[in-house]
Formats: sequence, structure tokens, C-alpha cells
Amino acid sequence: MLPIPVWGHDIAPEAVLEPIDVAFKKQIADAALNAAKSRGATYTDVRIGRYLNQYLITREDKVENTVNTESYGLGVRVLVNGIWGFSAIDEVTPAGAAKAAELAVAIAKANSKLQSEPVQLAPQRGYGEVNWKTPIERNAFEVPLKEKVDILLGLTPPPCRTGPIT
Repeated sequence: MLPIPVWGHDIAPEAVLEPIDVAFKKQIADAALNAAKSRGATYTDVRIGRYLNQYLITREDKVENTVNTESYGLGVRVLVNGIWGFSAIDEVTPAGAAKAAELAVAIAKANSKLQSEPVQLAPQRGYGEVNWKTPIERNAFEVPLKEKVDILLGLTPPPCRTGPIT
């Protein structure tokens, strides 16, 4: 069987529906915000992303494999002296968040050598903490595996069977 590209790392099926603790997300964001501010950032945003995928692999009329994956990380965007910097990391810990913020600030400072005019943000009141989820009618991870397999196999043409040439 040919390997299929899988994005992320394996995750147990029961873990895909577990939410990320809000207090933990705030701790991560605070670590990034404090690290960026202490190094000279005048603007910082932190985005924590969790992307879940499920792969069902079939061949002819058989299921060969199922794989659940998670890609989880954070991105930090900063402005330092009017210059953008960005960094992302898959180590979602306070130390990882601080490291990403420090790198984003370093990138902004390096970018300052290339940018002739500083960015000026339009005046805007802050939004504070914002959570966003893709609006869905039915969570694909709550659909029984048998239902998915039945749909997938229903789309697969029957195997070609030939008899001996006479």
C-alpha cells in the first residue's frame, strides 16, 4: 500500500472532541504578550490553532485504515517600531509561546532594515479575547464511523472481476 500524506500527529479518536482549557489558553497568550512587550512590541496578537482531520482509506470494497490527526500550534504577530514580525511554533506551552514572541520581535527588528516606512495602524478599540469556531451543522467527528464508511464504499465502483479467457 502506498503511504498517504497525513498532516499532523495521530490522536486518539476519543480525544478529538475534548476542548482546550480556557485558563490554559490565557496562560499561553499571557506568556507571549508579556515576552513581546518586554522586548519592545507595541502591538501583539496571539492565535492558537487546533486542526483536526480524519482519514478513511479504502480499496475496492474494503476499509484499509482510519487515522485521526491533530495539528496544534500558535502564531504570534507583533509590531516593533512600526515593523511587522511573525513567528509560529508547535510547542503550545508558556515557554514555547514566549519563544515564539521573542522570535517574532527579532524578525520585526530584522525587517526594519528592509522597510522604509513604518506601518501605522488605524485607531481601533481592542477586542480582547476572541474565540472562533467554524460554524457547522453536524460535527464530522460525531458521525459514526460506520455511516462514513457506508457512504465512502457506496461511491466506490465494484471491483472488476474477470473470469478465464475462453
